Amino acid sequence: MNVWHLAFRTDSVTYTVASALSRGGHDVFVWVVDTAQDNQYADRLQRRLRDIPRVRIMARDEAVLPPVIDRLIVQVFPRPTESLRQVDPLARRARKITLITAGDRSRTWRGAMQLQWLEAHSMARHARRIDRVQYKDGYYPRDLHGLFAPRHVVGFDVHSHFLHDVQAFRAMHADDWSPGSRRPVLVNFVGSRDPAVRERLLDAVRPLFRSPDGSSPPESNGKSMYWHEYSDAEPRPLDPLEFVNVLARSDFTLCPRGYSVVTHRPMEALLRGSIPVLSADELDLYGIPLEDGRTCIAVPPGRWAQAIERLEFLGEERIVEMRKHVHEMLPRFLDYDVLAKRIRTRLGVEE
Repeated sequence: MNVWHLAFRTDSVTYTVASALSRGGHDVFVWVVDTAQDNQYADRLQRRLRDIPRVRIMARDEAVLPPVIDRLIVQVFPRPTESLRQVDPLARRARKITLITAGDRSRTWRGAMQLQWLEAHSMARHARRIDRVQYKDGYYPRDLHGLFAPRHVVGFDVHSHFLHDVQAFRAMHADDWSPGSRRPVLVNFVGSRDPAVRERLLDAVRPLFRSPDGSSPPESNGKSMYWHEYSDAEPRPLDPLEFVNVLARSDFTLCPRGYSVVTHRPMEALLRGSIPVLSADELDLYGIPLEDGRTCIAVPPGRWAQAIERLEFLGEERIVEMRKHVHEMLPRFLDYDVLAKRIRTRLGVEE
């Protein structure tokens, strides 16, 4: 299928979509509005996009457009005004359109509706060909787009490094762990303290990972806790293979939201048999069956410290039972070919 993807700037959603489409054998043409790419993160992702088979970054030139586009994906998130300025030349040629809206749950309901109205107004002449709407950060029970088209979350995958690098991909996706094996680490946090919303959350739980003098992690049920924190200004991420190893040694992984509500961490944790700990209102964002006490730990608002205490009271038998449920998810939801197929189906590219 001939698929074009309009995006203001390459980001994790662009990569997730393009990688899933390529995996299904589709040609993907990415029309990037912001050609300056003055953002290091976006520039790195664009270089990785160029390395994906069947994916091409296109010049902003109508002369390169085909007479007919089988499926156009309009990624309005995160910059609706700029993205929609260039939608007409592509939309006029599109048989079907999938809209990835900026009006999702990362904003207040009122803010989301304002953006959805802007999108609807800008796309009005092409509305009859919009047959599905995707949300990166989930949707409200009632919204404007839901009146006219089926709604789905895009879903998410692992960080682009674990798809781009062959060795890292194999390490992350290896089904080489046993649900019944005892793990030495009860819970880990690995990541940046930024942005401020994450820093506030980490301030609440960090003391629970340290002894009173801050010299060493505490012991819980004979297990240690692992904490590796840095900042965006001074990044000190773990080596990717060491990161995979930390997940594989941990019963639980903290997955707090960052700049986006949805994050790669729950998917990465599950693949390595580490049970994700995430906010209770985020379980529906990943397109997989996340259930509190079964395949994840759901944290009510403002209760992260209490969630850590909850982990300490879970016995080994209960942890193993949960890990068995996670292991059952591997072939049905977490295997990359299966996950990519589900993303393509939600996008409307495949049945």
